[in-house]
Amino acid sequence: MLLMTITAKSLSSVSAGVTRIATIGFAGTLQFVRAIAHRREVMRLGELDERGLKDIGLVRSDIDGALATSWLGDPSAVLAERSRSSSSLAAARRDHALRHAGSKPMLASKADIAVARCA
Repeated sequence: MLLMTITAKSLSSVSAGVTRIATIGFAGTLQFVRAIAHRREVMRLGELDERGLKDIGLVRSDIDGALATSWLGDPSAVLAERSRSSSSLAAARRDHALRHAGSKPMLASKADIAVARCA
């Protein structure tokens, strides 16, 4: 009886180990296939002209940098991070410009000067 218990526990731990290894192997394969598919999509983005890339918030060097990653890495994650950082940088610049525009005295336009002369 004791021998059967030891054997059953040993087999269950072996099957758990095999299951764990199979799961890790499957997840790695899935990640590799996903990275290859995303790499092909990023390569298609490289076919766009500069105006098309600008519309989606990217530049040619972003595409080149994403494709320079490892074959195991996901280039779309690199593009997403660059897009987020550039959009947050643009938002920071807009906020900075708005704050400083409110503190500076506005210059009178030519139309305002012409109206003031007529009055």
